[in-house]
Amino acid sequence: MNDFDLIKKLRSEIGESEPEALDGARERLLTVMARTPARKRFRLPVALPLAGVVAATAAAAVVIATSSATPVNPPAGDTPPPLSARNVLLVAADSAERTPLGSGAYWHVRKEKDDSGRLFTESWTTRDGQRWTRPVPGRDRSAVSKAPSAGYYLAPGQGELSVKDIEALPTDPEALKQQVTEMVPEAVDHRDPAFFPLLSLIAEMPAPAKVRSAAFRALATVPDVQRVGTVEGGEELMVRGGDREIRLVVDPETSRVVRANMLPTVSGGVAGAKWGHFIKLTTEWTDDFPGATERGTS
Repeated sequence: MNDFDLIKKLRSEIGESEPEALDGARERLLTVMARTPARKRFRLPVALPLAGVVAATAAAAVVIATSSATPVNPPAGDTPPPLSARNVLLVAADSAERTPLGSGAYWHVRKEKDDSGRLFTESWTTRDGQRWTRPVPGRDRSAVSKAPSAGYYLAPGQGELSVKDIEALPTDPEALKQQVTEMVPEAVDHRDPAFFPLLSLIAEMPAPAKVRSAAFRALATVPDVQRVGTVEGGEELMVRGGDREIRLVVDPETSRVVRANMLPTVSGGVAGAKWGHFIKLTTEWTDDFPGATERGTS
């Protein structure tokens, strides 16, 4: 039995026609299999005859030598590949397809500065095209106000979509990549034209599970996406190009983008954290709204 047969046996939900899902599952399985077991502490019984002490000491030496030894490497053909950005995104795609975003009356997006916890922006958007935001420029930062538009931008100033438009996007990765590229024909900051639209979809748009999964798979084909390493909350990825590196932290098990240093805004601009910092991102469908009277504000 090879490792793909083992994966299909352990992960029965992955079918024969899903090579990318198998690839992601294989990565996770081989990573777990390659881990070094934790050392176990050996303890002698309190009352032990001298002969028993000698035997136990010899046994302990064997245990210590065994646990300290370098694990036997698997054959060359079974060596786990390094955890790449592509594999992180494919694992996230697999998780996205199995993890719907939930339900509620409002799609809630909250952005905070990671160095201070201070609110960057917050919005509540309904499926029928209404939005409320805070903070409101020139007013109390806790104030909520009705927004003039409820669209989402795939890139700064380009490709505005409603919630219904997002829900109707293709679920095939290649078709999705082609459509968003046609909607945003100009590359942002000299990057691949598909990058910003796909980042927007996985980061803060209320995309259905299959659309999110397709966006992750399409992003895995975009050049220059690199893995930085494991950090708090997930895997940090980076895209070089333009005037500034774009970094994001993806939790592959929940398929959420939990932090990013640059994101398109709902008004068509770009929100950026200062150098070395991130914008913390929380997204969810919810029925909670900060007050009935505020909802009626215009």
